[in-house]
Amino acid sequence: MTRINHRTYREQRQAYDKIRDVIAGEDRLKAKGSVYLPQPEGMTQAQYNRYLTGGSFYAVAERTLRGMVGSVTRNAPILELPPRIEAMRNAATFEGNSFDVLLEDVMREVLSIGRIAMLLDYPTDGAAPASAPFISTFNAESILDWKEELVGGRQKLTYLRLHENNDDLVDTGVEQHLVLTLEPAYTVKRFHVSTKRNGPVTQSVEEVMVGEPILPTINGAPLFDIPAVVVSPYNLKADIEKPPFLDLVNVNLAHWRNSADYFWSLYLTSQPTPWVSGAINEKNKPTQIGSGAFWVLPEGATAGMLEFTGAGIAAQKTALDDLTAQMATLGARMVYDGKGRNETTDTAKLRHRSELSLLHSSVNMVEAGILKLLRLAAEWTAASTADNVKLVLHRDFVTAQMDPAVLTALIKAWQSGAISHDTLLMNLKKGEMVDANRALDDERDMIEQDGGDIGLTLIRGGAA
Repeated sequence: MTRINHRTYREQRQAYDKIRDVIAGEDRLKAKGSVYLPQPEGMTQAQYNRYLTGGSFYAVAERTLRGMVGSVTRNAPILELPPRIEAMRNAATFEGNSFDVLLEDVMREVLSIGRIAMLLDYPTDGAAPASAPFISTFNAESILDWKEELVGGRQKLTYLRLHENNDDLVDTGVEQHLVLTLEPAYTVKRFHVSTKRNGPVTQSVEEVMVGEPILPTINGAPLFDIPAVVVSPYNLKADIEKPPFLDLVNVNLAHWRNSADYFWSLYLTSQPTPWVSGAINEKNKPTQIGSGAFWVLPEGATAGMLEFTGAGIAAQKTALDDLTAQMATLGARMVYDGKGRNETTDTAKLRHRSELSLLHSSVNMVEAGILKLLRLAAEWTAASTADNVKLVLHRDFVTAQMDPAVLTALIKAWQSGAISHDTLLMNLKKGEMVDANRALDDERDMIEQDGGDIGLTLIRGGAA
């Protein structure tokens, strides 16, 4: 039987689905009901519906992801491309998206799911002369199977099976798979794959090749490497790594379940519940409550209101606060104000360095993966231009706007001869007062062209 999924795929797919559902937010979780919020024993369906809809989901994971991606992309990357592939700046992907869109998509997948595949290819049908290559992306769920082997003394990706979206097959139950192999040259095959159940447990897989195998060539020569890269936050290997957001998502779900319990308890204990004792029957029992209702009770009857007492709800609130603090330690700094409870300043610094370490490592791997494909694209189009490709993603993840007092002190130090002009400009770049991508020489030339003196201008502006 044809194997279409790696042995680790099924287990990891459950984690991927969970992460995507939590990032999608409250509506997705409520639509899935008992998958993430089990129905308590003894609760009727009507009560469960109220229990489900009454919970409030704290969208920490989505906000954390948005903040982390934004911290990477808030400064434009340095991207230099030779003229032959300059078109990839504005049309880098199969869908025609720009390089900036590609970068955001890849960063989002690597930071949350921890896995994305990128494949370099040439346009085929309807391509204009001298068209540039493009990059196709495949999320973790679409990376079905893979194999790495030792070839010529070097570890290589020798087999990769990817799920391709095909709108024509959506309603047929048939999937389209792209299979990339080295046989020994790079070979591309497409299959239509259908799965049939043979009873409650076993199933069979049937696949039919679409067309003939394709052996791509560059300048008439075959390729002996699969032009694909699988990116994780830690390396460029095809092996699966633990998704970075899995721990945060699990705590986020625990917070969601606690929230549903807490608000259900509030609902039950905050409703006005009258009680009456005495000779009460169907004729004289009260049927309404409120300022407009009039009760006539039998002689000797008493009435009152039930009120909740105890620490149960307070304990649930404390648990919610503890989970919120725990999510902060797992990466949700942009949605949690201050240090965790009983957390020293030194501990907070260590935690912050750890979070930035994951972000830094992810940026390194994304940069290396995209750069590898861009240089390969340059080789495909003109072998001598590969070294002319440059990509640098910024590692300045935190906004560091310079304080006006520090700026004034720097200008005075420069004017008094205590620091050089280059040291002044370097500090202005660090303080985000000058474009981080602009070289010091270029900044100096622009100041001279304007006929201005940056020191006098800023000091006078401050004095005014």
